[in-house]
Amino acid sequence: MPLAATQEGEASGSRYPALRRGRSSTTAAAAAAAMFATTDRSSSLVHKRRQSGGSQSAHRKKTKRRSASNQRSNKRKRTSQEEEREDEVSSAGSSPIRVPHIPDEVYRKFDDPDTWKTIQKAQADYNLKLARRMAYPTLNVHMIRASMCVLDDPELVPDHESARKAVLHAAQSVVGISSFVGGKLLARGCGFWIDWDEKNKMGTFLTTSRLICTKSPSFNCWLGQEEYDLDAEVLVHLWDGTTKSAQLQYLQKHYDLAFFSVRVDQPVYKPSFNDGVKRADHVLELGRDESSFLRISYGVVKYLNPNLLERYHYMFVQGADPQPEYGNGGPLIDFGGKIVGMVNGNTRGSFLPSSILVKCLHLWKKFQRIPRPHLGMKFWSIKFIDLALAENILRRCNIDDGLIVKEVSEGSPAEKLGIRAGDVIECFNGERISTTVELENMLLSKCEDESDNLNSKVDVELGVFHIRKSLWRSRTLTVNVSDDGEVVDPGGMHPLSTYNICASFGCLLWAFVLDIQEV
Repeated sequence: MPLAATQEGEASGSRYPALRRGRSSTTAAAAAAAMFATTDRSSSLVHKRRQSGGSQSAHRKKTKRRSASNQRSNKRKRTSQEEEREDEVSSAGSSPIRVPHIPDEVYRKFDDPDTWKTIQKAQADYNLKLARRMAYPTLNVHMIRASMCVLDDPELVPDHESARKAVLHAAQSVVGISSFVGGKLLARGCGFWIDWDEKNKMGTFLTTSRLICTKSPSFNCWLGQEEYDLDAEVLVHLWDGTTKSAQLQYLQKHYDLAFFSVRVDQPVYKPSFNDGVKRADHVLELGRDESSFLRISYGVVKYLNPNLLERYHYMFVQGADPQPEYGNGGPLIDFGGKIVGMVNGNTRGSFLPSSILVKCLHLWKKFQRIPRPHLGMKFWSIKFIDLALAENILRRCNIDDGLIVKEVSEGSPAEKLGIRAGDVIECFNGERISTTVELENMLLSKCEDESDNLNSKVDVELGVFHIRKSLWRSRTLTVNVSDDGEVVDPGGMHPLSTYNICASFGCLLWAFVLDIQEV
């Protein structure tokens, strides 16, 4: 083989034998190196003879020129070598992936341990390369699930392109969140950005307080028995794939809200809000799974009164995941990409409407907390009860609007004023109220105006229809203002207090009974 290489070089007219790739190149390379070394020695002798015949000054000039020339040559060599290395690095990940080929003769040696190890290593290398390729965003198909196809259903989403743009626009604000207590996973959910501090490079996101809730012994939200770990470790999974620790800024138990801050180097995207969400509106629920992939579900806002275990400011979505695995704390958006609510996942598709969220954010920025008057009552809206029941109330009481009192807390100012279950409240502070969401917005607006009365008392004027006397009366209710969760407990073994008994058998049964009462 070395002879063939030499003959090939001579035939080509080259002074030195050509080098061939493969096993024959080793001998050829050695021969070429030897010839180059001989040439260098001959060149050195020629230079010495020339130097002896010239002057000392000429020698110094030539030496300087030769030195400069060598430096430029070395620089060119280094640059060329660096470029080759860069080319190798840049193209290293682009080599094609081939399924390992096992020749037939190798199959006959499967009982040979060395052969088997070689095959296993080849397969392992192939799987590793395949996994690296599938990690690229343009090639990752593992995240595709049925929920991702919701936008492709023309019956659900008539305008696919506008819905797609809305989702991609709003998704910039959605982050995945995980909470841990004692190193063990407590909860997983998501949230969305609401503020950005350019000076301190701090972003603030909003999520559900359920993320750090460690104990909830009752399904009744009005008992205030939930416990929270304010020191729980909370990790936020950012858009760029990094994970950072977040710090709790504020916890609002009544609305199930938690504000967290996290240091981020780049500005965050703050979404806009649509405070006019109405029942029967079409919405999209956004969330992120454990890999921070976006999850989407479609739903319609329902005409529904909350049951007596739920906060009366809840609204509900039909069609979206009733117990969202990834969307707790995430946003509901309209088809324009604006937020219409926040998913809390407490019960059957419940969410906090954006009209309340906007007022909560305003109060938090103003006071660093979210206070509200505690009325000590639960309500249903006449507007959302069964039509036959609404007609019966209209026929017998001549009332077609307002809020029905469903429970009154024992010992509360409302009970002392003589307000009882079954009474109807038509107006608050002279303003007619048709829904419990309208009531909650009015209470928060009251706190916005009463900046000097936080954590004190406020007066609320009520227009009450006493069902037992069939009389309208005006009442002034003096109530506490607090940012704690409101507790409404009628006391005793009230029929609607049997959740204490039902809890041992599964409170879902009692929730179902309460739902039946709505019909």
